[in-house]
Amino acid sequence: MLQSLRKGASTWVVRVFLGILMVSFGIGIWQGNGLFSSGRDSTVAEVGGTEIPAQDFQIAFDREVRQLQSQFGGSFTREQAMAFNVQGAVLSQLISDATVSEAARQFDLRAPKSLIAREIAAIPAFQDFSGRFDPARFGQVLRQAGMTEAMLTDQIGREMLRAQLFGPAIGGARTPDSVAGTLYRYRNERRSIDYFAVTPKAAGEIPVPDAATIEAYYQANPARFTAPEYRAVTLLSIDPAEVARTMQPTEQAIAEAYEERLAEFGTEETREVAQIVLPTREAAEAALTRLNKGDAFAAVAREAAGTEEADTRLGAVKKGDLPTPLGDAVFAAADGSFGGPVETPLGWHVFRIEKVNAAAVTPLAEVHDKLRDALALEEATGQVTGIGTSLQDALAGGATLEEAGQSLNLPVIKIAAIDAKGMDATGKPVALPPADGLVPGLFLAETGRDGEMIDTTTGGYVVSRIDAVTPAALKSLDTVKAEVITSWQAEERERRQKALAEALVAAIDAGKPIEEAATSVGTTTGTAGPGLRGNDPIFNALPPDLVKSLFGKPEGKAASAPAINGEDILVGSVRAIETADPAADADGVKAVADKLKPDFAGDLAAVFESDLRRRYGVSVHENVFNSLLGQPQTTP
Repeated sequence: MLQSLRKGASTWVVRVFLGILMVSFGIGIWQGNGLFSSGRDSTVAEVGGTEIPAQDFQIAFDREVRQLQSQFGGSFTREQAMAFNVQGAVLSQLISDATVSEAARQFDLRAPKSLIAREIAAIPAFQDFSGRFDPARFGQVLRQAGMTEAMLTDQIGREMLRAQLFGPAIGGARTPDSVAGTLYRYRNERRSIDYFAVTPKAAGEIPVPDAATIEAYYQANPARFTAPEYRAVTLLSIDPAEVARTMQPTEQAIAEAYEERLAEFGTEETREVAQIVLPTREAAEAALTRLNKGDAFAAVAREAAGTEEADTRLGAVKKGDLPTPLGDAVFAAADGSFGGPVETPLGWHVFRIEKVNAAAVTPLAEVHDKLRDALALEEATGQVTGIGTSLQDALAGGATLEEAGQSLNLPVIKIAAIDAKGMDATGKPVALPPADGLVPGLFLAETGRDGEMIDTTTGGYVVSRIDAVTPAALKSLDTVKAEVITSWQAEERERRQKALAEALVAAIDAGKPIEEAATSVGTTTGTAGPGLRGNDPIFNALPPDLVKSLFGKPEGKAASAPAINGEDILVGSVRAIETADPAADADGVKAVADKLKPDFAGDLAAVFESDLRRRYGVSVHENVFNSLLGQPQTTP
């Protein structure tokens, strides 16, 4: 049972130490269904006689928040977690765990410590590269997951109890033959589809609308013909790259930087190594003796250690990739030589150096300019803070952006017009300093006032001032008349094209051959299939919506959908249907049934747990729960 759980898509092992979130048991308890009670301050919920301490909820909730912060960034807050109902998911899981603990107590079930230890040792995340349990890695993974050994042991023990409780129900789960057969027929039915395209050209020539139509369309679609709000802006930017242009690192500084960063300009020596790992020094010495006498490495590995030749090769390794004593010996040995025995925690190693890939270093002359520019940028970055302080002092003293820029030798940027999308009046992007939130901030700022100095993504600063605001306004019809006509014609063409496609579908449904329907719009038909309904590559040329529609229609009937190219509409009809016979493919039906079995097993487990909850009773102490989340408590 535990082995099958470990292989599942949402395994308990993953949930334990990697913080997979949003377990869905019992989310409905937040709907005021009578489970809440005032409770004791130290207990957040109870299942029968099993209490869930408030501290356990707090630890679990905090751990899930930290896990989300590691995934989404440190700016993900506790409040955001609560908005996603993380607290509900955490409490639901704790209630599920408590239900198992209570049932185990009632049924006198136990999880032996020896089995728990064996399960922990079998978790790949706690093993070294040879597949052995690694205590150091075990501790590291637990620290990263915010867990202690006791917490993990308790959780795995509980999951072993869960396996004992639910095992009989899950083990007896099976997919009903009628369900498996029906799904087999559904999935394996094949269809052939005839189709053709109704192009925009098929809609015919679209005339220029009359004056009344133009006026009506213009009035009905003001958003399309409204100029956005524009703002005239002055920017003063401190760019480390621009400051760096004034820096001239000395040749001595460049040479010293080269020596300090030599590792960046070369490749470390690697060696291609084959090894045999044996349990004792005596066995390793015997293997080395055979190798030195000329016995084949592969034969010695197979006979002495039961290792195939492919498994002896470590490939190209760096010294630091190997355990210290082995790395020292391997990188001291000559190319083509044998070495060992060397002891590590994995055993006794005998090895052969198959190839030495010497270290290589790029000469200073080839990286001189790169180092010069990097040093200049480092120096400039160090000066940016001081320049920023001087700028703030100048502005605080009453200087304008233009005056401050002139005194500090900083560029002042004048932008005549920019909209909220960062475009100018001609619709082209405005060149701006790279600063998050700069454009939105421009449209929140007051006219004539200097904005706050904000950081740029390149390590500099930028300050802005709004010089003028041009409100959004509907453009006059005279200035956009051509645009109005073009927009109306495009919509009219699309409307006629769609109506034509729908009429052709109706005609085919009424008995008109699809070939005649295609001819009426100046094209011919194509055929795709036979293929399956679920993303079959044979239907790649057809829009998925068309395929989906036609798999729901009888033979000879039609449907339409926008084509993949975004311009045409494809009309298709069902040419032929090949039904699938479950009786002719027992293995196929069994595969469907086996795939569905975990779903039925999961449903049985959920029903069993729900029954246990009703039997023992679940009580959530609302005031305790709210206080842990910093929310107002309810009045008794």
